[in-house]
Amino acid sequence: MSISITATTKVTGAMPSKAVAYAVEDIERDLKATVLPSEQQGANIVLVEGPHNPETYEVRVSDGNLEVHAGDDFGFIYGLYAVSREVLGVKDFWFWNDQRFEPVPSIEIADDFALTSKPTAVKYKGFFINDEVLLEDWKFDNDSDKTWRLAFETVYRLGGNMVIPGSGQRGEPHLKLAQDMGFYINQHHACPLGARMFAAAYPGVQPKWPEEEHRFEALWREAIEAQKGKRTVWTLGFRGQGDQPFWNFDPRYATDEARGKLLSEIIQRQYDMVQEADPGAQCVIYLYGEAMELYRAGVLTYPKQVAKIWADNGFGRMVSRRQENNNPRVPAMPTNDGDNGIYYHASFYDLQAANHTTDITNDPRLVAKELEDVIDNGGDDVWIVNASNIKPHVYFLNFIAAIWREGKINFEKVAKQYIADYYGEENVDAVFNLYEEYWKAAVQYGPNWDDHAGEQYFNHVPRMLITQWLRDKQAPAQDLRWMHDGKNLKEQIDFYRDLIAPAVDRYADLADKVELAAISAELRGEEDAAELIRDSIGVEVGIYEHSVAASVHVCDALLAGYDEDWQHAFYDAGLAAEEFTAGDHAMRDREHGKWEGFWRNDCLTDIKQSAWVCEQLMGYLRCVGDGPHYFQWLRDFMYPAWEKDVFVIMNMENHPTDREIFAAMKAKWGK
Repeated sequence: MSISITATTKVTGAMPSKAVAYAVEDIERDLKATVLPSEQQGANIVLVEGPHNPETYEVRVSDGNLEVHAGDDFGFIYGLYAVSREVLGVKDFWFWNDQRFEPVPSIEIADDFALTSKPTAVKYKGFFINDEVLLEDWKFDNDSDKTWRLAFETVYRLGGNMVIPGSGQRGEPHLKLAQDMGFYINQHHACPLGARMFAAAYPGVQPKWPEEEHRFEALWREAIEAQKGKRTVWTLGFRGQGDQPFWNFDPRYATDEARGKLLSEIIQRQYDMVQEADPGAQCVIYLYGEAMELYRAGVLTYPKQVAKIWADNGFGRMVSRRQENNNPRVPAMPTNDGDNGIYYHASFYDLQAANHTTDITNDPRLVAKELEDVIDNGGDDVWIVNASNIKPHVYFLNFIAAIWREGKINFEKVAKQYIADYYGEENVDAVFNLYEEYWKAAVQYGPNWDDHAGEQYFNHVPRMLITQWLRDKQAPAQDLRWMHDGKNLKEQIDFYRDLIAPAVDRYADLADKVELAAISAELRGEEDAAELIRDSIGVEVGIYEHSVAASVHVCDALLAGYDEDWQHAFYDAGLAAEEFTAGDHAMRDREHGKWEGFWRNDCLTDIKQSAWVCEQLMGYLRCVGDGPHYFQWLRDFMYPAWEKDVFVIMNMENHPTDREIFAAMKAKWGK
């Protein structure tokens, strides 16, 4: 015997809360996408409230309906999305991976069908949608709220229950939506308690302590009053103003002892204020950046009920992050004492070597092992994962969420199931191997397994090299000492070029393999799979293929400049600009359908800016090499050989632009 899900199926039963109502709307949407219109009477999905373990559910057939049993909002929400996934076939990343649905007249469910959940390995878990410059610029159905609702839906589908809803102060304007959807709200470590930024509240006032103690406390009380009694995981701390240490604004705190003493006092004050207004509420402190160093130095204290949030370095390793040229790699693995959690990066932005528009470039097995070690070391109270703009990072986010659910993972099994779900069974091996080669193609810039370069290494570094070369081509770039502490800039350029040049062929070969996999899928009639291959791993490889090649050309241009070979320096700068532009097109050309404009606001890695900086270099090189009268290069590359050395009149036409000169060089020299 069985029951049928049809177009008449409704969600009924226990009156849902506002948060559950959002999930009900999503299931009704999924029913319309997966079941054809019909008058055939179908079973209903019935919500049954009763005693149940927190955040768990049971789905079973009873009395001719499909029942979802739970004892709280989260149980119903997870149960409804489980029905969407397991019964209707709507996958967790359906939106981000463009899952196509083929509706059927009805879906049959056996009478013995059942789904039973268990508590997850991590208590509070979810996404920090941070550095969200793509999501904020792009709208789905011309509705920014719908974009964020879909992002939050993804968190629930993955078993999450917490978000930091954006990078801005208190995540506005998306905070209310996240609260209405029932999430626990955590706060950016730069905005403790979700308070307004000091500068926004008191423009022109220096954020100093204790001089402005009463003003800081007023902001904290305002934030606590606005969020008390709601699902809030309160972040305690003090960074003065913005995402940097408070002592950057106040040199009076010159020692670890002075810094730790003040931070400890403020954390205790904030904790007392929260507990007075919201008794028993979960509080956390982020051991991130300078806070980690103070904690390890033994000068930071905090109430024992507060959970410590340890942070990876932005590259998947549980050590302190590199800040400018300082990279002490202080261990940041939880220590099995008290409550512990992690702030972990699927995406990172450091203006040095991180990945913001592409997946992590480290072997996911090592990343998975690091996260399993977090669980083994007691870091299972709070996980906040920096998911950035979500779409570029879904491959990693999928298995990170598997670990927060299960506490461990068989990476290859999870990865291949993910590929089967979205690319199809026929493409599992091909796509899995493409991702394997993606990690292997990455440039290793340091001695550690996590020292593999993201796309920022091939955009920020060349821009820094160009800038320093134009300022002072002899002195080393001080802000690149983390990369290579050379005695002069040329030594840094040589180091960088030698390191990255072999990757040009690796990424070019991988780009060919991506296209071959896409064509193979097309030949089997799997156009959707082919498109997803190009939209996912294809975009990432395209960014690297062109950015790495461009970076090598930047080096060649600068090295030729040392030899005063201005024409070849100009030409290589032009080739670099051309490659960076192609890297931008690798993203923009994959905008189609609902994704139109998604990559437009790539303003953090900003590959198009890299092209612009190279064009500025071209202008300088032409000025030095062809100025002040700008006729010789015209003659060298645009005049016939017999005429270029005949000087009756300098030139008989308008001076060509830099791009026109570059095109003439390319026609003569070839790439």
